[in-house]
Amino acid sequence: MERFLGQVVIVTGAAGGIGRATAELFASEGAQVAVCDLNGKELAAWVAAHPQKERFADYTVDVIKPAAVQAMVDDVARRFGRIDVLVNNAGIEDTDSVTETSEERWDRQITVNTKSVFLCSKYAIPYMQKQSKGAIVNMGSIEGVVAEPNGAAYVASKGAVVMLTKEMALSYARDQIRVNVVCPGWIDTAMARRSIDKHGGLEAMLPEIRRLQPLGRLGTPQEVGRAIMFLASDDASFITGNVLMVDGGYTAQ
Repeated sequence: MERFLGQVVIVTGAAGGIGRATAELFASEGAQVAVCDLNGKELAAWVAAHPQKERFADYTVDVIKPAAVQAMVDDVARRFGRIDVLVNNAGIEDTDSVTETSEERWDRQITVNTKSVFLCSKYAIPYMQKQSKGAIVNMGSIEGVVAEPNGAAYVASKGAVVMLTKEMALSYARDQIRVNVVCPGWIDTAMARRSIDKHGGLEAMLPEIRRLQPLGRLGTPQEVGRAIMFLASDDASFITGNVLMVDGGYTAQ
């Protein structure tokens, strides 16, 4: 099945984890995928080695720099003639409480996780408006819906992404641009592993993860990627402003 044959997709934060898995899934279903990341060297090496490398175009982009984002989006539209899907996946996690978070750490977390969504959407939406169709999927988190201690800036940033998603869904509905957000729980990515390692490693954390996520395990990047693809596809043609939890039952409790 090639649900995205002939479509052009942009995925940010695509050098690894959920971004890479999502880009691969889109390519496997026929899309031309523009992948971007600040870590351009790793991204380019992955694309060059990929068996479907002709399906990818890689960009080294700092997604909080307006000129860089606009140049990337414009180049994608120029090269491929359209932009159908934008996946705002780029983000960082650097958690601590309010009193233990420096102003510099706060600013970086909020800026990367929210300004990147703003900028990439700002420059991609006009191309979607010309087509009278498009889909944007933002990367939220369970912590954008339910808070945890010692995560002030991350919780704030992901809460902002959830609400920005809803605002965008309303603002661009008449242009037939759908905007949704995926909120993963504990997923087996390098980012999650760093957090797990801070708490004694996977073996020590598994009982807590199993308690929090009733399905009893870490999710996979591919499972999140498939949820993103659903929201971006015509299978979700009447879904906009939705917050899709991909959390193994975490927020059902």
